[in-house]
Amino acid sequence: MGGSFDVIVLGAGPAGSSCARRAAELGARVLILEKSDFPRAKPCGAGLTDKTLALMGGEEKQVEHRRFDSAEIAFGRHLSLMVGSPNPLIVTTTRRELDARLVASAETAGVRVDFGRPATALEESGSDVRVTAGSDSLTAPCVVVADGARGVGRRMLGLAPMHLGGGAYERAFPAQEEAAASATRGVLFDITAAKRVYGWIFPNRGQLNVGVFSQRPLDAYLTRELRDFLACRGLDAWRTEGPFALPVPVGRPGDALGTRRVLCAGDAAGLVNPITGEGISSAILSGRLAAESVAGGDGRNPADEYARRVRSEVVPMTDGSRWAGQLVYGMGPTLLDRLAGTPVLRSVI
Repeated sequence: MGGSFDVIVLGAGPAGSSCARRAAELGARVLILEKSDFPRAKPCGAGLTDKTLALMGGEEKQVEHRRFDSAEIAFGRHLSLMVGSPNPLIVTTTRRELDARLVASAETAGVRVDFGRPATALEESGSDVRVTAGSDSLTAPCVVVADGARGVGRRMLGLAPMHLGGGAYERAFPAQEEAAASATRGVLFDITAAKRVYGWIFPNRGQLNVGVFSQRPLDAYLTRELRDFLACRGLDAWRTEGPFALPVPVGRPGDALGTRRVLCAGDAAGLVNPITGEGISSAILSGRLAAESVAGGDGRNPADEYARRVRSEVVPMTDGSRWAGQLVYGMGPTLLDRLAGTPVLRSVI
């Protein structure tokens, strides 16, 4: 079975679903090819930041677990700061629920979604892109690759692989309700979890999402740091599930945004904050920008228009904290802990 579409999207995560929905709203005939069956589990910290909440416009309320307007920032043993906002800073959820919600919205907009149907080949010509899915041949003037940091879309095009760091987390369940009440009262970020590693605690319903993120490649080192972080926070005696690993692109190659007729969005384009590892907001935004570039109908070259808008709207959002994060990461936990333990320097911090 073949077919022609205005846009074919590979992947039904936040970038793919947001792209497909926006393209359909602009009048395009859109197909999503998704290798998995939904709803499906997806390793992710699943903390929705204020940027993500602004993009979702209230849709997150259908999948939220907890909502927080403040967060604790820990600097070693001696200093802990509370950061507050009149608006929510973090909403916790799961990617299983979030992705299912976003793809349902795309279907409501008229997008056709083929679950359990991966793309197996991409062939770009002068006028269209041919996508092979099993024995089927599909065509579209433009394709959007949104199948993640380790997806096959970039590989099929011969594009450079992403430079990956990543995270590891466990779900922690308290043995007693009173322990849950005291330990799950707020969001915590510990920037001294280990050298070039920060730790997080996101309270969900009846459990904690406890993890660490590093710019280093995923290996046994990160798992050890996760276990040490759990022990540091007094959670090593809790029942846990995991660890779960999540690859996160921390660098963008020169061809990150794709080719003339194939655009990459979200993790597949390396559009992730390289310091915090947060990528849901940039996935949603880059997906929408890809849709508007290929389905906007303003006569501009889609690839050029997409690159221009990503540089002006997404890259500042993902890279804005790079210098500060590199400084903190470079200091290391021991130096930060000593600085925070010195009264004068602690007051400066």
